Amino acid sequence: MDIDRYTTLVISLSKRGLDEQDKLTAIVSCLQLGIPAANRISLWRFEENKTRIRCLALNQDGQNLATHDLSISKEDIPDYFDDILKQSVLVASDARNHPATKGFNKNYFKPNDIYSLLDFTFHNHFDPIGVICCEKTHSPIEWSQNDIDSLKRVAQITSMFYDS
Repeated sequence: MDIDRYTTLVISLSKRGLDEQDKLTAIVSCLQLGIPAANRISLWRFEENKTRIRCLALNQDGQNLATHDLSISKEDIPDYFDDILKQSVLVASDARNHPATKGFNKNYFKPNDIYSLLDFTFHNHFDPIGVICCEKTHSPIEWSQNDIDSLKRVAQITSMFYDS
């Protein structure tokens, strides 16, 4: 019997004593299979009353990268924070020109060669506590409904197992 990637994620995240890094690795692995066009995947945690997000994990082209205390403030990108907290999902195939994400251009998108972004929040007791971010570097991509559904499913599973 074959086990699908979502069941594998549930099994991985439900293991007792699993540390945060192992959880993050399992989430990233599932996303790499479900959204292969996303070659840069990161998980972020809301802080300071949802006015800042801090990067918990960053994987690009299959390599885990150091986050070096990477964080983004609502003060710098208010449209992004307003949109992701209101909608839970942000689909920006042309992220450099999308109204909610164009504020990332100078300090984040251009230095990291990012063109497309697909984000979804994860929750604790229906309160958003973080963001799962899928990005495409080098060129833009039109995110499919399948990509959106896959990210939503992973975010739902993450919400079930991620402690606040």
